[in-house]
Amino acid sequence: MRKLVIVTLTCAALVLAFVLPSLHAVDAPADMQIQVPAGGKATKAPVAFSHAKHKATECTKCHHKWDGKTAGADMKCSSKGCHDNMVSKKAGENSYYSAYHDMKAENSCLGCHKAMKKAGKPTGPNACNDCHPVKK
Repeated sequence: MRKLVIVTLTCAALVLAFVLPSLHAVDAPADMQIQVPAGGKATKAPVAFSHAKHKATECTKCHHKWDGKTAGADMKCSSKGCHDNMVSKKAGENSYYSAYHDMKAENSCLGCHKAMKKAGKPTGPNACNDCHPVKK
C-alpha cells in the first residue's frame, strides 16, 4: 500500500512539473498597434498587428529571447538587451528597426513574410504601405 502511494505521488509530481507548464497559454493581446517607443523617431504610421492571425507561429520565433514559459515576462522588441537601439537603422541586431524589417532574419516581420512568399505560402504584407497605412 505504501509503495502505491509513493508511486502515485511521484507520478502526480511529474505531471505537475512537466506537463502543466506546457499547457499554459500566454495571454497575448489579440490585436494591438506597434508604435516606435520613446527615444525613437517614427517616420511612418504605427502598424496594426494581430496575434490571433499569427497563432500558428511559435511565440518564441519572434520573441526569441523569451524562455517560452514565464508568464507576464516583458516580451517587447524594445526591451533592454534586445532591440533597444532606437537611434540607428544600421545598428545590427540591436536595432529596433531591424526587429521588424531585416529581410535576412526569419524572426523579423518582413524577413518571415518574404521567406513565406518565396516558399509559395500565403503570407502577410510585404510592402511599406501594406503595414504602415498612409497618413491622411
